[in-house]
Formats: sequence, C-alpha cells, structure tokens
Amino acid sequence: MVQRFALTIPPAVLIVSDTPEHSFDGTRLLPGLDTMIGTVAGRRPEWLRVGPAGRDAVPRERLRASAAGAHALVLLTAVRNNSFSGEIKLALDHLAGGPVRRKPVGLVSVGAARGTHAVDHLRVVLAALDAVVIPSALTVPGPPAAVPRRRAARAEPPPGTLSGFVEELLWFTGRLRADAPNTPAAELPAADPVAEQVDSAVSFIREKFADNELTLGLAARAAHMSKYHFSRTFKKRTGHRFIDFVTELRMELARSLLLESDLPVADICLRVGYRDLSHFQRTFKATYSLSPSVFRSAARAGFTPNDVGAPEPADPAARRPALCAPGEGGRS
Repeated sequence: MVQRFALTIPPAVLIVSDTPEHSFDGTRLLPGLDTMIGTVAGRRPEWLRVGPAGRDAVPRERLRASAAGAHALVLLTAVRNNSFSGEIKLALDHLAGGPVRRKPVGLVSVGAARGTHAVDHLRVVLAALDAVVIPSALTVPGPPAAVPRRRAARAEPPPGTLSGFVEELLWFTGRLRADAPNTPAAELPAADPVAEQVDSAVSFIREKFADNELTLGLAARAAHMSKYHFSRTFKKRTGHRFIDFVTELRMELARSLLLESDLPVADICLRVGYRDLSHFQRTFKATYSLSPSVFRSAARAGFTPNDVGAPEPADPAARRPALCAPGEGGRS
C-alpha cells in the first residue's frame, strides 16, 4: 500500500536528469516515478534536463533556483562505462555552494549494473555538497531510448521498489524539514565564495583521483588557495581530510574493478592511482578488512558485495594506517 505523507505543505520535489523527458517513452519509469511522487507527496514533481546549452537543457541560474526552492531532489542519470554522465557532473558543479545542503537526494541510474561504482561515486560527491543521499537507489537496465515499447516491462525496477524509493525519499524530506529552520528560499544566504572555491576543488579531485600525480598542492591550486589554508578549509567544508577523501574514491573504484573485471590486482593498483602495490593492498585491507585478492575470491565464491568487505564503521583514524597525501612526502 502506498503511504501518503501528512505534511502541512506538500513537499516540492525536483527531478534533475541528463536525458530529455520524452526519451523515457519506451519505459514506464518516468510516468511511474512522476505519478508515485505526486500521489504520495500530493504535488507533482518538477522536471529539469541538464547539459550543454540547447533546446531542452535549462540554464545554470534556473537549476540553482529550482534546487534552492525544492525540499527534495531525484538525480536521474545514464551510466556509461561505469561512470555517470558529464551532464550530471556539470549539474553538480552548478549546485555547489548551498542549493542542496541538508536536502534528501534519491539516485536513479539507467544502464547500470547493481552495485556499480558510478552510484557510489555520486554518493561521495553529494555528501561533499552536504546533501543527504537516501539509502535506497533505483537501477534500471539498458539505455532508455533503446528499449522497445513491447519490452518496456523488463526495463522497470522490481515491483515494490519504486514505491519504497519514493516513500523513503519523502520520509527523509519530512524529517529534514521538521529539523530545519523555517527560512524561505529567497532569504537563504548568498553563496560563500570560499565554499565555492572548495567545491571547485572537489570537482577537480573527483576528475583526477585516479591520477597518481594528484597532490594536495594541485588541489589547493585548483581552489586558488595555499596548501595550509586549503587543507583546513577542505576538512571544515567536507568533513574529510584531503587524503581520506581521495582514498575513499580510490577504494570504491578498486572495489568495483575487483567485482566487475578480471584485471590483475597489480593493474587495478595502477588504475586507481597507486604506484606501490603493497601500499595499495594495505590501504584496501584497512578499508574493507580483506586483501584485494581475498575480497575478489570471496565475491566469486557466492558472497554478496555487502557480505564481503563492507567498510568498517569505526573512525577513519582508527582503522586506517597513517598515510601521506598522494604525492606529498610518500609514494601513492
């Protein structure tokens, strides 16, 4: 049964997509999502397509304004080569500086395998923007435009998943709205220039994290700050040290490659930004409690990814060895 949430003012939900709305004619995903949100929330969501300037893409200013006025967002992205689209990356850059802060975000990936690195990567990026990503995520196989109408049912999430996704999104919306001060969007403070500098560096890091030449100094230059000032500001803004942020991105990519490819561990080590195999193996084991080879063997023996090497919940300082920033005073 679909639960209707009793909120005094129906929540405004914004769907941000890298694909024009009409491209989903071959599936029931969009009408189902649109209808379900309208039924449960009591208000139809707003749909915005993002990307390069064109007939359907919205300008940056409208995206920021709509996000600032929304109570919750759904990020709908095509996944290619285990990565979310450049259009969504651009949209996240535009949303830096506050429009999604402390707002729930639901993720819908099209053309992705379950457990894909792209979704994990999006979670990390949105966390850096202070968004609250809900635990549930929808995964729809195959590019929507390529799904024939007669096979539309196969392109849907399993029955019940859609309603659970929407109800969880709106549950978080209600909780966060109850905790937030009653401040109209028009009265929100202007974007902090320093925060925007750090957000620019976050975009730079997520593009370059697999490059073994990435250093704290390079990230600081991307933010137009000194290394010392950037290090302190980055921690305050994201809640993570630079090294921990980069390591998390690298470990998520390594985990994905171990599960989804037959690449040797030594090749994966290089692909995720480490020069030294033993350093990579120690870091992976400190993160997932298993060495890379044991992690892969256990997964292939039938254990699910959640059973194998779930990140330990303890404080990072307690579960990771002391590491130098990549390229700063040590090999990475």
